[in-house]
Amino acid sequence: MIALAVDVGGTNTDIMLSGVRDGVVVHKLPTSSEDPSAATVQGTLQICELAGISPSQIELVLHGTTVATNALLEHDGARTGLITTAGFRDILHIGRHQRPHNFSLMQDIPFQQWPLVARRHRRPVRERIVPPGEVAVPLDEQEAVEAIQLLREDGVESIAVCFLFSFLNPRHELRVGELIAEHHPQAEVSLSHRVIAQFREFERFTTTAANAFIKPKVRRYLDRLQAGWREVGVRCPIHIMQSNGGVAAFEQAAERAVNVLLSGPAAGVIAGRHIGRQNGHENLITLDIGGTSADISVIPGRLLELNMQDSYMGGYPILSPKLDVTAIGAGGGSVAWVDAGGAFNVGPRSAGAEPGPACYGHGGTEPTVTDAHVVLGRVDPGTFLGGRMELSTVKAREAVESVGAPFAMNVEQAALAILQIVNANMVREIRLHSIRRGYDPRECALVAFGGAGPLHACEIAEELQIPTILFPPSPGITSAMGLLATDLKYDAVRTVGMMLQSAEREVLEQRFAEMGQELRERFAGHVGPEPVMRREAACRYAGQGYELTASCDELDEGWRERMQESFHRQHEHEYGFRFPGDPVEIISLRMTAISEIPARPASAESGGSSAESGGSAESGSGSAESGGSSAESGSGSAQSGSAGAQARHAPDPSGSAEVVFARDGMPERRTVPRYDRSALGSGAALQGPCIVLEMDSTLVLAPGWSGDVMPDGTLRVRRDQQ
Repeated sequence: MIALAVDVGGTNTDIMLSGVRDGVVVHKLPTSSEDPSAATVQGTLQICELAGISPSQIELVLHGTTVATNALLEHDGARTGLITTAGFRDILHIGRHQRPHNFSLMQDIPFQQWPLVARRHRRPVRERIVPPGEVAVPLDEQEAVEAIQLLREDGVESIAVCFLFSFLNPRHELRVGELIAEHHPQAEVSLSHRVIAQFREFERFTTTAANAFIKPKVRRYLDRLQAGWREVGVRCPIHIMQSNGGVAAFEQAAERAVNVLLSGPAAGVIAGRHIGRQNGHENLITLDIGGTSADISVIPGRLLELNMQDSYMGGYPILSPKLDVTAIGAGGGSVAWVDAGGAFNVGPRSAGAEPGPACYGHGGTEPTVTDAHVVLGRVDPGTFLGGRMELSTVKAREAVESVGAPFAMNVEQAALAILQIVNANMVREIRLHSIRRGYDPRECALVAFGGAGPLHACEIAEELQIPTILFPPSPGITSAMGLLATDLKYDAVRTVGMMLQSAEREVLEQRFAEMGQELRERFAGHVGPEPVMRREAACRYAGQGYELTASCDELDEGWRERMQESFHRQHEHEYGFRFPGDPVEIISLRMTAISEIPARPASAESGGSSAESGGSAESGSGSAESGGSSAESGSGSAQSGSAGAQARHAPDPSGSAEVVFARDGMPERRTVPRYDRSALGSGAALQGPCIVLEMDSTLVLAPGWSGDVMPDGTLRVRRDQQ
């Protein structure tokens, strides 16, 4: 199957085409800030030309995007209205009276400072449903119609409908949805029970409001993208990456826009897991460093999800399943600066794509991490992006000198300081994300990718005592590869609120049957295998405020004891203790449906043909365990069709480079060999220090590290024995 994977970032658009004659073709081009869909369609035509195929031959499209994320974080969504139960107009503002920073007298509360729905656009109507779903006050349809008309007159283009206990009985929300279709048909509609059918009013209301806020922009973008692809001849199904690590059909993603808030980072996590498993590593830390941020995730043999109660985006609580990924402002464009107290800082502010780092020559004058790499010789100005973009060493040195002058540092000392600070920021975040949760980085392999990941990985691994680093082929395109390693995946949640000991199996089975029917309807039209259903229950000890997940796939004899023990184990893992005699409460049920998509990334050796416009081909096809299921497809192959790794050998360098490393805290210039990664076949052995160049990234192998190219093209690097 010919599959196209496109990951659109803030700076670059990464594209991978698999299943073609040459195996895999990759391509990278700048993202068009005005309309990201334009670069995507342009890149599709370019990569098809590189592969020698027509766009009409593409059989599947997988897409990751930051449009939803940017709309929420930049407060650049639609004019949104809210229709809610009388008396609860201000729930979006009041929240839970929990301050983001308990002891700060000067702080911003995002959901108050940047409300998703202005107060004048929040319209209460009389209605009330009470547990277990009874109608206490009928819906006042006249008030609802008046509210809709007022919102229409105010230019509201998207309406969130959030009623109390609608997750127990959605009839009033459904009726208001019908009235909106009748009286304001142009408006987008988000009904809370369809966005997230879960209790906790503030979080459910905010999640629904966020969906309404970003939905028009996401839908317009996806519609433009689909139209552009259709215009150039792409006629196949289009799937969008979700925050939960699976993809959704095009229309499903447009309808539940809040589910694609972590679209790009989630693809990177799936790719990291795929690379780790291909090379025999289950415990992983993924490090995806791009131009603006570093995305970090811990994979202790399984994908971790954020606890919904701790799941925030831009300061807004978002109750949707999301892979556990954290992001910090540490990327190639992160700016080095001196604060009012005279301290040296790097990030989180970024120079962005325009004007970008000073070395880009686009008008930027502030020193960035990329400028530091240029000064230290780690990034070659003449081969950046395969030679398509020449960097200015002079401008980089001028910028870095300016930040080092207040500290009496020369330019190389200042450049090393920039890297040491940004590396320390990432090390601190990895420690918090792993050790705080009971996972030891020394027992993990680091999967480093993104355009800047391979530049920093050795120094970060050294600090964390991580013994092994995996560098995937085409690391700047790895997130696009992750799109090919995932599956179609949907989630459904129902709040039930019952004690485990008195829970009736028939009631739970009925709720799961309802969710199963809903999920099967969402799979309508999917041509893959029948979805596999996974069932979970969110439980807590009676009186607790938050839940943990317990397995409940089988509700046969002894199901209560198994669910209770599953919850006890999870509680002990998270908090270090359990209360065996305390009663357990089931708060909500969750069902996840997963169906394999017929596309998998190649497990081929790197080193195929390269393209003039920056693409590179990798031959072979391969197998991978899917991001959400245990299905495997295809068969592994090495370059030119031979199976297994080739004999270990020392490759010939393509040249040399003058690179500065730190020794006892001071700069030390060394002449190191330079290699072209496309020429490194399976079994090639490298000894640090050295530089490995490729179109989309530069790999710095620091002193004391050595590596081998694996059969799938991954460069596995290990610390030399002392």
